[in-house]
This record gives sequence, structure tokens and C-alpha cells, in this order.
Amino acid sequence: MARHPGKGDLTEGQNIRRVAVFYHPRLTEARALADELLDILAKTGFKGWARSAWDEETTSDNVDDRDLLISIGGDGTMLRVSHLALPSGIPVLGVNMGRVGFMNEINPEEARQDLPRLLTAGGRIERRATLQAEIVPPAESGNGEGDGRRTYFALNDVVVARGRVARVIRIEARIDGDLFTVYKGDGVIIATATGSTSYSMAAGGPILNPLTDEFVLNPVTSHLTISNALVLPPSSVIDLTVSTDHEVIMSIDGQIEADLRDGYTVSATISPNAARFLRFQPPGRFYSTVTERLTRME
Repeated sequence: MARHPGKGDLTEGQNIRRVAVFYHPRLTEARALADELLDILAKTGFKGWARSAWDEETTSDNVDDRDLLISIGGDGTMLRVSHLALPSGIPVLGVNMGRVGFMNEINPEEARQDLPRLLTAGGRIERRATLQAEIVPPAESGNGEGDGRRTYFALNDVVVARGRVARVIRIEARIDGDLFTVYKGDGVIIATATGSTSYSMAAGGPILNPLTDEFVLNPVTSHLTISNALVLPPSSVIDLTVSTDHEVIMSIDGQIEADLRDGYTVSATISPNAARFLRFQPPGRFYSTVTERLTRME
């Protein structure tokens, strides 16, 4: 069970005293800012430590005693830190040093000037839906159905796509057990509302408000099959069964990959575990942020 407030709840300053700061290791300024913020926080009674968000030895157990995780980097860094925080429901605050940073809340200067005051005053805990995806081998592949099953969690998206060979793959899509279609193309994206502004948007999918639990089923370069994205309620279960004689992969948030073979199924639905972001801006700020950051990319 998560030990932190849910969507819309307010934090109290005294609830956040122990922090962990994670930075993008290839951004020199991110490491420098991490050290700077730790000094600033220490002077106002906060306790913390910092390390690379790519530190392979860092697990969810290492942060279980923290009240807040701070991510310094772009959306990729936020994804890594959010995966660490997910099992314990620890909130994450993003400091944006990336090009877009849809998930981040404040910029470096705001962090330098206001972070202790913001943490003491408290903020809003924003609940973000995540996906639970299970790889299910065909029954004949092992000692019986269920042999070799693996489960993953995604904040942005689960993607089933062709590998290095530029050939069409076939993916049978079932929704709540009923056949929807057989996609033929480069792959299929299953995206949360948070992930709707990532790969799914680049593939022509809709933008969802990140506070919603709905999720998106979106084909990539679909050939002679349904090409429209589909928005599904959080109770839906999507089963994608691969038909292929060449390489197919499943990608989790663009950071974890697993090989799929002919007959393998990826079963995905909204997870009971939600990510939690610490916010200081009102929820409606999302819309102006989307416009502002997409314009910046032009």
C-alpha cells in the first residue's frame, strides 16, 4: 500500500524532511545543481543524498526511507526516478533540464530560489496512472501456460514493435477478450495519459489530460488496417499477440526491452499502483505547458 496521499491531496511541509536527488549523469550542470540543492536544503533542516539516475545499484529499497525524490534532467530522468518511487508510492519532484520536460514541475532557477520554501509550504500530490504489462508465452512454448511469464510497469508506454529488420509485423489485438483487429505495420503503442504526449503523440495519437486514467491504443504506420488511435477506459485489458518470423521487441518507457517471439502475447491494463508527482502549479497549467513546450520544439 502506498504511504503517501493520492490525487489532489495536499502535503504538509513537516511530512517532507528526507530527500534523495537523482541527476542525469551526462549533464554536468545537472550534477552541479544536485550538489547545490543539497547544500541549500541542508541549511534549512532537510536531509538528503544525491546520485546518478543511471546508477545500476540503486533499487526501490534504497529510497524506501525517503519522503521525496527529486529528479534533475529531462523526461527520461523522470521516468527512471518514477520507476524507483513506484513500489513505495514516494512522490517525485522534477527539475527540468531537458528540451521538453512535460513531467517536470520547476526549472533550475526556481529550484535554487524557492525549493526549501515550497517544500515547507507543501504542495499538491498528483496521481498518474501506470500500465501493468505481462508477457505471456504460448502454452506450447514451455511446461504449460504461464511458464516464463514476466511482468513490467510503465509510466509512459508499452510498445510492441519490429526490431532491426524493416519488415511488417502482424499483431492481433483483443480488448477485454474480444478481437478488435489485426494490425499490420511497424508496431503498436499502448500509452497512459502521461505517455500520450510522448511517442504516441509523435505517431498521431491524441493528447490526454495526465490526471485521467484512460489510456491509448495506437498503431504505428499501420498498413491496410485500422490506423486510428483508440482511447480506452481504465478497466480495459488489451492483449497483443505477435505473429512473426523475425525480431519483435516489447519496450517499456523506452528504457527496458524484452524480446518477443511468434505467438507471444503482451497483456496490458492500468496498474493498481500509481505514480505520484509533487506539484505546486494548479492542474489547469498542463494545457499552457503543452503549448509552450511544443512551440519551443519547432
